[in-house]
Amino acid sequence: MNRPAASASPGGTRWRNLLAPAPLTALAWSAFQMAIFIWPTIPTLVQRAGHVSFAVALTLLLTHGRLKTPAMRGLNYLLALLAALPAVYIASSVDRIMHQRISGLDPLATGDYVFGILLLLLIVEASRRMLGLGINLLALLFVAYHFGGPYIPGAMGHRFGGLDHFIDMQFLTLQGLFGVPTGVSAQVVFYFILFAAVYDVYGGGRMIIDLAMGLTGRRVGGPAKAAVLASGMMGSVSGSAVANVMSTGIFTIPLMKRVGYDPSFAAGVEAVASTGGQLMPPVMGAAAFVMADMLQIPYSTIAIAAILPAVLYYAALIITVHLQARKSNLLGSIDASELPRLGVTLRERGHMLIPLAWLCYQVVIGYPVDQASVQSAVLAAVCGIARKTTRAPFLQLLNALAAAAERTINVALPCAVAGIIVAVIAYSGLGTKFTSVMVLLSGGWLPAMLVLAALGALILGCGMPTTSAYIMAAVLVAPALILLGLDPLVAHFFIFYFAILSMVTPPVALASYAAAAIAQASAGPTSRKALVMAIPGFIIPFAVVLHPGMLVTGALDIVDAIWGFFNVFTSFIALGAAITGYLFRNLGKGWRTYFAMVGVANVLPGVFASAITLVALVVPGYLLWRGARHTAVPTASISR
Repeated sequence: MNRPAASASPGGTRWRNLLAPAPLTALAWSAFQMAIFIWPTIPTLVQRAGHVSFAVALTLLLTHGRLKTPAMRGLNYLLALLAALPAVYIASSVDRIMHQRISGLDPLATGDYVFGILLLLLIVEASRRMLGLGINLLALLFVAYHFGGPYIPGAMGHRFGGLDHFIDMQFLTLQGLFGVPTGVSAQVVFYFILFAAVYDVYGGGRMIIDLAMGLTGRRVGGPAKAAVLASGMMGSVSGSAVANVMSTGIFTIPLMKRVGYDPSFAAGVEAVASTGGQLMPPVMGAAAFVMADMLQIPYSTIAIAAILPAVLYYAALIITVHLQARKSNLLGSIDASELPRLGVTLRERGHMLIPLAWLCYQVVIGYPVDQASVQSAVLAAVCGIARKTTRAPFLQLLNALAAAAERTINVALPCAVAGIIVAVIAYSGLGTKFTSVMVLLSGGWLPAMLVLAALGALILGCGMPTTSAYIMAAVLVAPALILLGLDPLVAHFFIFYFAILSMVTPPVALASYAAAAIAQASAGPTSRKALVMAIPGFIIPFAVVLHPGMLVTGALDIVDAIWGFFNVFTSFIALGAAITGYLFRNLGKGWRTYFAMVGVANVLPGVFASAITLVALVVPGYLLWRGARHTAVPTASISR
């Protein structure tokens, strides 16, 4: 089998002129990251400042082509050079900043003002180009609150304000721009992205797709099931919904369309499956690493806790595409000659499973995740070079290093902007005030608080990337959930899920839009179908609140874990019937409504409730199956 072609995506491993400004800057960033990995004694403030400066400079260079006039392009090169100065300034002044002054008391030097303001303005411009206006407008709102707080009467006011205090907390401490979100991006996320880029160079990504197609391609609805399986496995490496869509969707969506799936449905399947990649261990989205840092628990705890919910998420999607294939009579599969042969794939590229297995093992045993990812990247290169079928030129490895830096922008910039907001919330006491407001609005009733929290995370996700949406919800909403009695891990997991599902929630459903573009389908119908297929995903966080044992960590309640998993799985069978309108035969609106209610009710805890809802699913299901075998009538009405 031929070696997989290099990705055609902007952050892929295509051949490029590595001496051009953008690739050269990307390589320099990767070299900087390797330096701080090898020499961890480099001051933390310098590490994070360099990370942010490189992200800003590379963003400006990558968007250089959008500028129309020579004067604007010349100015853009100047701005990219200026982006390096704040990091250089901090590196040269780090002893004074960290050891010779007291934050909040000692006056600022002129350079503190100049380079702090410069970096803040450049971050605003870079995030505008790369992320849009939404996150910038939100950040500006919080900046205005910082400066206007002393003049706001009542409980919402605060006594902090002034430019000196703002620059101090944002630029000279590990609380603002260089706070926890940036720390996670610089010291953890970059190295996982590096592993994914190197792994892809040596055919790991293509191998995953071929394995998925080989396992499911000959089955009912095979291409759709392959999309679900491949997107789950690829997402567990890439941790990005849109990148997952673009890497797997270009193969799976055309295949789904070829066997008869509606283009919007095919795109919706890919969008929902790719979004779930951020929920799939071992490498989840960047927000999972931020969660581990916020909760001060090992990342392995987060990864283990996510296993059962992630399995349920993909099980629900498999059920949906299977029932849709049955309903649409897509019982055939792609011709065997067009499918990758499982044995050949394993023989030629199966050795590329070794780095992935090593990464999983290291994460599960609690090994430092940055070291685990770097070790796995090195192992991927060694395994790739060892066999002719996966060997790649050295230049492609350099391309992978550049690609890793390019892909990190989508994490580094949102984390920097989120750091600005988090610092304002922390210093002004807004988080405590917001918690009180949330408790007041919910009346102290946990179900109402959960609905408010879910809506809040979804709304935040409409205007900013997943990581930023999670950070904002974690700071503003999670404390209210914890105050009402939820375990901190359950509370953070709840909002984590909804922040991620915003990728398929209109009006801004980025994963759906990317999939629609590949399928040449309308964005509106695609996003609506993706939202419907993602309904089981919206139920999982509530199920975790009702069955916290499903997060298999700490003192494991094995009964609750098994019972909760069984309840949710049977619930998703009912919901699959409701979503597709099929269970052994076509269903009318009455049956679909009935199964929707059964599906939601089946999540409820308690033996009595579970027994009733299970009977409510099994008995009608048996009657529909029996009727489908003994009658040719294609539809059923609930009145019958």
